Amino acid sequence: MSTAYARRRTEGLRMGQDRTSGTRRRLCTTLVLGAALLMTACSSGAPEPVPLEDARSQYEESLRPLQQAMLSDPGVTWSQAGAESFLEEDGVCRWSPGDSVAPVGIPEDDPSWSERAEAVDEVLAPHGFDAVGGAGRRHSAPAYGFDTTRRDGARLQLYSVPGQTVIRLSGVPVEPSECDG
Repeated sequence: MSTAYARRRTEGLRMGQDRTSGTRRRLCTTLVLGAALLMTACSSGAPEPVPLEDARSQYEESLRPLQQAMLSDPGVTWSQAGAESFLEEDGVCRWSPGDSVAPVGIPEDDPSWSERAEAVDEVLAPHGFDAVGGAGRRHSAPAYGFDTTRRDGARLQLYSVPGQTVIRLSGVPVEPSECDG
């Protein structure tokens, strides 16, 4: 062992900074950070359910503006397709109101898709949905349009297929009692 090394080692030992204590400190820091990360990852990220009437009210409030954003022609008639449904998923009761459908298709090459995206985003922003971005094809299907989600897991699809345009909301977390019946 060289004299310089022995002197540094001796000085380090006097100050309580040998390799073992430094290693212990790093290990403790790593364990504490790991435990904090694990606690964060395991903490409940479950969405906060809302009363069904509130969910319905929010949907009805935004439905007409969404319909107008997709098809601005006031002569288009929208109808309800399918009944509302409830699904328990990972301990969360999720509501879907059924589709809103118009008997008009929007061609994929329609130049107004970007304007539609802006109008849809404007309606959805107060409800916590992510921006829809550009229109696109839905998983090799003939459907073309928008798909967005919200932090609570709710999903909104606005798309067109030949002969119809569809607005589909699904997965809105509602009070657990709604799935009991």
